[in-house]
Amino acid sequence: MWIYIVLTGSISISVILGIYVFSGIKKTYDQKGTYSDKLLSLWFTMWAFHHIPLILSSLYGVWLIQIDKTFALAGGSVLFVTGAIILPMGMIEFRSLKRSTGQDISKLITTGIYRWSRNPQFVGWFLMLLGISLAGRSGLAFLLTGVFAIVIYLYTILLAEPYLESLYGEEYRLFKKRTARWIGIPGKNNEITSG
Repeated sequence: MWIYIVLTGSISISVILGIYVFSGIKKTYDQKGTYSDKLLSLWFTMWAFHHIPLILSSLYGVWLIQIDKTFALAGGSVLFVTGAIILPMGMIEFRSLKRSTGQDISKLITTGIYRWSRNPQFVGWFLMLLGISLAGRSGLAFLLTGVFAIVIYLYTILLAEPYLESLYGEEYRLFKKRTARWIGIPGKNNEITSG
């Protein structure tokens, strides 16, 4: 019983923070600004409250799905490790924590893993959550991973990409044409096929 109270509380806090955070991000992007320390802290707090129920539901098998335990653990581990490699590769390419967290917008990063994905940090993050969900065989964890994917997709499409295009103009438009939004082979027309 206690687990459902914790899950409900964490999800509720995440939703409330999300409303505030995404309105703050929209306002920041409309002003062509950068994340304040407060907004960035709330962004990470919001996701922490989203991930707590995801992890707990996997550990406790909430809404257990009948998947072979060995397959789930092996597949989940592979997904988690793959994500745990991709996510920091994206962060490292920025060569600065401020740039990685959106507080330094002086340069568009298009090298390294950013040749293969415009959003490798989100791809890595998603794979890690998917791995946790699969390893725990939790229907609730899968649902929360799906919510994460939808929120990140909408954030990327509705807020981040228009903001980056307004900041970097033609340089970003060319980057979009060459590089898939999520993952793909670098090329000239990835926006049409992979975007």
